[in-house]
Amino acid sequence: MADNYEDDDGGAGLGAMFAEPEGFRPPPPPPKTEVFARRAENVEAGGVQLVKVSLLGAHPLWGHYLWNAARELAHYLDEHKAVVRGKTVLELGAAGALPSLVAALNGARRVVITDYPDADLVGNIRTGVALNMPERLADGSVVVDGYKWGHEIERIGALGGAADGTFDVLLMCDLVFNHTEHNGLLQSVARLMSRPAGAAYVFFTHHRPWLAEKDMEFIHRARDELGLCVDRIAESFTGAMFDADAGDPRVRGTVHGFRLSYHHQKAESS
Repeated sequence: MADNYEDDDGGAGLGAMFAEPEGFRPPPPPPKTEVFARRAENVEAGGVQLVKVSLLGAHPLWGHYLWNAARELAHYLDEHKAVVRGKTVLELGAAGALPSLVAALNGARRVVITDYPDADLVGNIRTGVALNMPERLADGSVVVDGYKWGHEIERIGALGGAADGTFDVLLMCDLVFNHTEHNGLLQSVARLMSRPAGAAYVFFTHHRPWLAEKDMEFIHRARDELGLCVDRIAESFTGAMFDADAGDPRVRGTVHGFRLSYHHQKAESS
């Protein structure tokens, strides 16, 4: 049987029959830039007021949204600069990487920004860093790389520069709705967060209210399986990301923030 399935007239066969004509599908939306305005009272004298967030036009892994959880965590890091100042920071599933950018602006010693190892996602994060702080890309104090949760722990740990391959601070925004990825996320937290003073900041919204308990399983497992202390540190209503979605808009519009650590911590200072 001929491999190219040519027809009797010597045509190109099934491949040509099912090929889409040029222009059949519209091109994907182009990349975009959103501007995040830091609250003036939290910006130090002479500091950057506006942060440019690079976003893809579209992506199946949601890298084209600036999530409300990322905005709220960025505000939190501005209000509590001591959380990251002088520290090593790792962001997982960063998308537009706004919290990482704010962490760097607030004096984090080294920031490693990761998302799924897809060229478009990783390239977009590099673009965002270059828009705001190209000098930190150049000197290596901000690093961008691809990372699949739960894998290549040693390689990612080495990027932070610590001898034990861990980070002082982990940042995670709107990741827990990926219920099938909880195992990988928990492995990453367990092995990449430093002891005893490390902390992971987990901000998210219940975008599907009927699955809120499944979202919370990540928090419960971090407590029960990893032995971490869980502190609720933020809760704010921002409005729902997607107006047409099903479920209570109040639930879909509320951002929850948790700190996971080895010891319960006092209220954090600025």
